[in-house]
Amino acid sequence: MSTDHTGEGKPSMPETFRIRVAARRQVTLPTRVLEILNVGEGDVLEISVDKNVICGGRGLKLMPASLFDDDLMQLLEKREREIAAGKSIKAKDTQELTAKVRRKAVHA
Repeated sequence: MSTDHTGEGKPSMPETFRIRVAARRQVTLPTRVLEILNVGEGDVLEISVDKNVICGGRGLKLMPASLFDDDLMQLLEKREREIAAGKSIKAKDTQELTAKVRRKAVHA
């Protein structure tokens, strides 16, 4: 069992979907998948593949960089360099990760 995708911590059963790859590698995602991942037209779906298995995925909502001020852009660019250099934040769950990121921002 896993945690409910709503973030409410309720136990939930994994859901399985079959998605056909059409001409020119196009796929149509079922409405339920879009709801679970909270994505819609124009959003990005990021998946992780290990060998020949999809082992993770998430929906991304991209934002124009013009919405960020210069200080935030510098912090984001710094973090990108840290990630590229192999520096990461390890956490057992989302709550711990959020707490660590907030502490790091306060100390920066």
